Amino acid sequence: MPIPTFDQCFRPFLVALGKHSSLHMKDLLAAVAAEFKLTPMEIAQRLPSGKFTVIANRMGWARTYLSKAGLIENVSRGVWKISAAGRVFLAAHSDPISLKTLRTIPVLQAWLTQCSERVSEEEPTSAPPVSAFAETPEDNMHRNEHDLRALVSDDLRERVAAMTPQRFEWLVEQLVVKLGYGSSADEVMAALRSGAGDSGVDGVIKEDRLGLGQIYLQAKRWQHKVGRPEIQAFVGAMHGRAQKGVFITTSEYTREALEYAASLQGIRLRLVDGRELATLMLDTGLGVAEERVYRTYRIDNDFFEEEE
Repeated sequence: MPIPTFDQCFRPFLVALGKHSSLHMKDLLAAVAAEFKLTPMEIAQRLPSGKFTVIANRMGWARTYLSKAGLIENVSRGVWKISAAGRVFLAAHSDPISLKTLRTIPVLQAWLTQCSERVSEEEPTSAPPVSAFAETPEDNMHRNEHDLRALVSDDLRERVAAMTPQRFEWLVEQLVVKLGYGSSADEVMAALRSGAGDSGVDGVIKEDRLGLGQIYLQAKRWQHKVGRPEIQAFVGAMHGRAQKGVFITTSEYTREALEYAASLQGIRLRLVDGRELATLMLDTGLGVAEERVYRTYRIDNDFFEEEE
């Protein structure tokens, strides 16, 4: 039997979870593979990049859509359970669940709309939507890349927000190194860990390899918005230590916090929210793996021009 598409995995995914209190993704994959009677060769078939199997990739996307639809819930890392809404939805759909059917769920539709709006915000100069038949192959690839980026970015934000404070400290350490700060990875991590605190990290890191400048850093793994009082306290802690600072949060900032940061004189303060944190992780390849690079080609007219 052919390897199922990601939407064909929806119903067997829910059925498997409905039979247990919770299951790890590897057990869910095994259950779906058994449902579709996949051969060992089909289960082992990999994407062109060679990094992931086809079925694992499709199960991953099925998990994302079911989660965004509120039909499944994350119990712990890699472990999922069916939600109360998922049980009701499963009981009401005895036939295979298509993507069209899943899109009728308001919370999923809202998330998909939000992803589309995010793509539009990133491309303010893009032309108005056109028919799929009018798009060039390059247009299609560009649009799909941004759609996938929005989906993965949203998933990254959830994963990071669910980290323990200690794991989040480690993530910030890795990000700082990826961004090229400090003269060595060990030095950056030592500087950050020296100021470790609850639900985040504080530290002074070198801006360049010679240590001529310093940046004060604070990171908070919070669910609620960061307000002006927290930013003021951070600026106070910077006094006499550094004139540049970066505040990273997994959530968002209040309008008052953003206005205060923008009004500062003599101190350059950069506020990074959960969305930008996910973007930085994508840009630096932190916590994500590249599946495949697609190339486009054009005719080299100079090559074919005859010399006069």
